[in-house]
Amino acid sequence: MNIRDRVGQVFGRGGDNGSAQDAPDALSLIHGDHEEVSALFERALGDGARASERRSLATRICDALTLHARMEEALFYPALRRAGGQDEKDSVLEAAEEHGVVKDLIAKIQATRAGDETLKAKLTVLKELVQHHVREEESTIFSEARRTLGDQLDELGAEMQAFKSSGGRTRGGRSTGSTRKASTRKTAARKTGARKTTAPKTAARKTATTRKTTRPAAAKKRTAPTRKRKR
Repeated sequence: MNIRDRVGQVFGRGGDNGSAQDAPDALSLIHGDHEEVSALFERALGDGARASERRSLATRICDALTLHARMEEALFYPALRRAGGQDEKDSVLEAAEEHGVVKDLIAKIQATRAGDETLKAKLTVLKELVQHHVREEESTIFSEARRTLGDQLDELGAEMQAFKSSGGRTRGGRSTGSTRKASTRKTAARKTGARKTTAPKTAARKTATTRKTTRPAAAKKRTAPTRKRKR
């Protein structure tokens, strides 16, 4: 049994249609995602697009980009870093930073309300960011991947296809997004606990400081000499 069959069994798809056995290699899969999103941008930003249609297409674009980024960050980029050297590491780090910028804008688009006149402008900027990322990825990173990963690209493509088909869930059944959210909640809880423990100490310091500053003033009042009235 080859790696594609094993991946298909792990994700419960076996030899069904759309299984890992029919998956393209990693670079073809990534390029296909790029082409799909590019077509969605063209429709969403076309002059004939109605507001409701643009809103629907914006949702599809954001969902597609989010899943694509999670797939790359979970599988493709780590594989490239493991197989490559410093150049590959630098390329992956830069690509991950570009992902972060795209995600920030996606969050703003998702937060816009129906009829928001800035939606088209936001989609235009998002398209430009994505186009820049695609040019860098399909030139520099693709070349590095062909050189360092070689035959592994077929196996990696099967894993990436299975990841996409599962909606971005890891083998443990949990999505990478939910894992990050849980980590964020834990960090917030730790910060809240730290604030609670430091609050009494801060209050005690303020009380002690207040007492020290008020005592000398009281002493001065008690020791102040009284003037005798002249007759």
